[in-house]
Amino acid sequence: MLYFNYILAMLGGAAVSVYLPMIAQSSRIMGSPFMGNVPFFGIAFATSVIISLLAGQRLGDYAKMADVPVWMFLAGIVSALMIILSSYLIPRVGPAAFFVLLVSGQILIGFVINQFGLLGVPVQPMNLVKGIGGLLVISGAALVAFGSGS
Repeated sequence: MLYFNYILAMLGGAAVSVYLPMIAQSSRIMGSPFMGNVPFFGIAFATSVIISLLAGQRLGDYAKMADVPVWMFLAGIVSALMIILSSYLIPRVGPAAFFVLLVSGQILIGFVINQFGLLGVPVQPMNLVKGIGGLLVISGAALVAFGSGS
């Protein structure tokens, strides 16, 4: 089951690799990195509701949103800003550089979150092997982003 989850994570990454450039293209067509994001959030909301209902959630289950701490709704703001940022940056730095730098940032923050068990995740302390892996990913990102000499 663990490998299945790893494969799902990779497929999710592959989907994001197509999805964000699509939004960047929409932003170009609409003339604004801010506007390119807007239609997708409406569709994402409707899709999320439909999938949750098909998965067996009931309309009453939506009342549980009141139990979510207000600060956690900042994730929606972060999501919107990340998508706007991708709409702005992908045409300027290219998708390969954007994605490797994005993943590098995720890894660095992931190490901090794991180290201290932030946001309710189990503590997974940093060790030498993880540190070397992180350095290799960040080194690879630097080679992709800056290795062309241009």
